[in-house]
Amino acid sequence: MINAVIHLANKDYASLVDDFIKLNILPTDCDRAAIIPLMDKALTPYVKGGGAKKYEEELKKLYGMEEDNMSSQVGGFQAMTQDALTVLNDVPFSIPPYFAILGRAIVTLEGIALTGNEDYGIIMESYPFIARKLLAEGRPEIQQALQEVLFSVTDDDSSSGLKLNRLLALLNNASGAVGTQDGAAFVDLDQVPDDGLSLGLAVKLLLSDDALSLRKLLEDEVENIADVLFRQITRKGMTEAVVAFTPPRPPTLPFLGDVLPQPPKVQLDDVPFPFLLPAGEGNVLSVSVMTPNEFVDLIAPKLSRDEEIYAISIADAAEEFVGVDAANFLRGDGIISTQTAQLVLAAATTGLLGNSNLLSTPAAKNTLKTLSDLLQRLDRNGSSEMSVEDILAEATSKLNDVEKERLDEIVTELTQRILQRVRTRVGVKA
Repeated sequence: MINAVIHLANKDYASLVDDFIKLNILPTDCDRAAIIPLMDKALTPYVKGGGAKKYEEELKKLYGMEEDNMSSQVGGFQAMTQDALTVLNDVPFSIPPYFAILGRAIVTLEGIALTGNEDYGIIMESYPFIARKLLAEGRPEIQQALQEVLFSVTDDDSSSGLKLNRLLALLNNASGAVGTQDGAAFVDLDQVPDDGLSLGLAVKLLLSDDALSLRKLLEDEVENIADVLFRQITRKGMTEAVVAFTPPRPPTLPFLGDVLPQPPKVQLDDVPFPFLLPAGEGNVLSVSVMTPNEFVDLIAPKLSRDEEIYAISIADAAEEFVGVDAANFLRGDGIISTQTAQLVLAAATTGLLGNSNLLSTPAAKNTLKTLSDLLQRLDRNGSSEMSVEDILAEATSKLNDVEKERLDEIVTELTQRILQRVRTRVGVKA
């Protein structure tokens, strides 16, 4: 039933047919091609709200029945009658007893609400309750519905993976802010409301007991996201480091040419270096000689095309909610920069890197604050109106002790998983 409300609120009548089959309202061998357009005509006016009076008005508009045009009324009535006969004769639907009783209660409650608000629509009004159910409950049926909302492929976006806009929209929906489409009649699963949750409140909700089901579902996906970003940042960062540390060639003087002796042309990324790699169980390390390119290919394999697209979508979402500097870091741009150092320090200070208790000591706070102030003075051309530290501090400022501890556990577990992936890539069994 939760699935049915989601699909009805989102005007997804193809999926609603499947829901009605599971609810024993439609048989498994029903004619989907015939039913879907009939559902559109019958249910769209109802979702728009307003009860029987508005439903009648919407039906007249749908069938082109004009008030002062008898011909249009006759033609519209004939079309509506034909659709009704098709439903009665060709669609073998039935109303289970449990559903009839529940429907009766809903109609009664809707009637009471319509006396206070003539535009009341029970589907739209119930959606925040449905969103809270999706976040909190861990039953398999709820997990399946939640996975469909967050991962389903749309006509406009064929990429796989978590849809970050949907995640942010769902968190807002659970708080009562719902983005709409089609004249505010249907829920837009991809729209993050402008007047919705702040970043801090969204993080707090995500770490609260009310988002248990969501965290369980996202556990593996967050690991995949972290791995994609780690590989992207590592690969671009190594390229940037090689360029930065490659010795410049002496300049060519006007009219005189290459007067100064030119050093041998060396590609730093092809020069073998000793790298420390895990060599077995525990913290044992070994030294392996390889080029920077070989080292990066080993610990951070090249992203596939789908992974690159996914990484771009993550960075774009981060830019909207955390700022340009954080987005550039996730894209792997300007890794060797004061902006990156500021971002890492801010994440450490606010507890987003875990171990917030360790970093909350006076000595640690003073050290981090001194370094942050120094970097801000060096970075006079910062791209953000609001500093990275302020943005991240706002994101964690509303967390209580339990939520901070939960954040520490998540970051620690995530770090261990990424390290395990790196160990696996270098052929180590942890």
